[in-house]
Amino acid sequence: MQKQSSLEDAKETYPDIAIIDASQENERPAQSTSTVRGLTLRHIQLIGIGSTIGTGLFLGCGRSLISAGPLGSLLAYMVFCAICWGVCLGAGEMGSFKPVPGGFITWAGDYIDPAAAFAVGWNYFYAGTMFGCADIVGVAGLFGYWLPDVTPAAWITMSIVIITALNCFHVKFYGESEFYFASLKIILIVMLILMTFIVMLGGNPQHDRIGFRYWKEPGPWAAYHTTGPLGRFLGFWNVFKIAAYSVGGPEFVSMCAGEAAWPRRTIPKAVKGVLFRLTLFFFFGILACGILVPYNDPILKEAVATGVGANASAYVVGMKRVGIKVLPDVFNAMVITSALSCANGFAFVGSRVVHSLAVRGQAPKIFARTTKNGVPIYAFGCVIAIFCLCYMQVSTNAATIFGWFINLSSVAQLLNYIAMTITTIRFRAGLKAQGIDRNNLPWTTKYTVPYSWFCVVMLSLIVVTQGWVVFTHGGWDTQTFLTCYFGLAFVFVAYFGWKLWHKTKIIKTTEMDFKSFVPEFDALDEEYRAAYKVPTTAIGRFLDKLF
Repeated sequence: MQKQSSLEDAKETYPDIAIIDASQENERPAQSTSTVRGLTLRHIQLIGIGSTIGTGLFLGCGRSLISAGPLGSLLAYMVFCAICWGVCLGAGEMGSFKPVPGGFITWAGDYIDPAAAFAVGWNYFYAGTMFGCADIVGVAGLFGYWLPDVTPAAWITMSIVIITALNCFHVKFYGESEFYFASLKIILIVMLILMTFIVMLGGNPQHDRIGFRYWKEPGPWAAYHTTGPLGRFLGFWNVFKIAAYSVGGPEFVSMCAGEAAWPRRTIPKAVKGVLFRLTLFFFFGILACGILVPYNDPILKEAVATGVGANASAYVVGMKRVGIKVLPDVFNAMVITSALSCANGFAFVGSRVVHSLAVRGQAPKIFARTTKNGVPIYAFGCVIAIFCLCYMQVSTNAATIFGWFINLSSVAQLLNYIAMTITTIRFRAGLKAQGIDRNNLPWTTKYTVPYSWFCVVMLSLIVVTQGWVVFTHGGWDTQTFLTCYFGLAFVFVAYFGWKLWHKTKIIKTTEMDFKSFVPEFDALDEEYRAAYKVPTTAIGRFLDKLF
């Protein structure tokens, strides 16, 4: 098939995939179903970072430390980061090849089964809204650090209003807000790592050279539920649930593909940055956590059991142990911006998921409508309505509500990653069956398939064993069981329900479409390439390579 000479010709020939460049948004009708490519590499890189750093890292680290100790939690996070990197490789490969709205949800329908797109899409919407709720609950708890007598409803309302203001206009407003939010997060995590290094060498008000003291006493491993080697393994395994809530990135990169400017250049560069930030933020972040505070600290245990404020962070407890007075307040303020950023990101992604499903006919048609600026306003309203679940915190223990949202979102996230890796395996199988050389793809990696199989096995084991504690003697808890396994039942019912009702079939590898959309994205690539201006200064070239 001959390449189209222009993006306009390609859009006329292939109208089923909506591609609107940000420069052409004035030509859009008032009511449309297409989004706008207004996110640059600078936005997507920082959105990926923003989705990674939030309450999951800053507040969840205390739960991880108590569960597995400094070494156990560090190893668990490193294993989970390796899994995320494997998932991200597949997302980058498919995202640069077919950067359509809906990302991995659309790919699941193209390379597995239309019913898979329905199940994965609604599961991701459910996951994103639960993640967002957890972050908003975290914001309310963090404000309680300063103003404990003010009702959490005030901070929940404030969060929802801010998120609404940042998402109801052009996508660039969201991209710019996330750019600055994520920049603050980078400053915060780098500050914490440097602070830990200084404190451990004795640079603290008490001049106490703590070093790796807490790795020796009480030790590098904590036992969970029972004692001995089994207890240490259970603690290590239990951290995966917290890590699933804390670590993100692959799904954000894929979901931004449909609104990325110059996707064939932007997506691969964004993917390459994932490994660096996973290593930097989580390896050093969790290491710092284990250096600053012992896993059996009574203040940390009590804070984690009763709330989600700054006192539930191992970093704050560590600062207080060595007499640092001002920094905990600075930390609290910056974590509030981090939590708001994460909730903002999940509101964005959740609305795009519902929009993508509506365009495919798998959600009410009203959710497919967008404003002139490309914002799926009705889909976004649906997300905000679900965020109102956070008001449960007013009448229930904050730690309990936070725990519910962690369980619900973690399982859904793990199921999304399983779907993404299976889609990657099917995508590669389709290329092989049709004799298409993967080296001809816009971007590819060598070990995607074996890495994907490793990810599928590990993620499946984690999902099945999420709520293992409820099956032990005397450990049954109905709320824990439901929050740990509701997502699994939800996906099962959604997939087979849609499949039986619409009689869909698993797509054969020889029938997968790898050609009809190629001229459109070739034309899009040529359009951006023609407009690209090579920087002439050294600083410009550096920034261009970075962003």
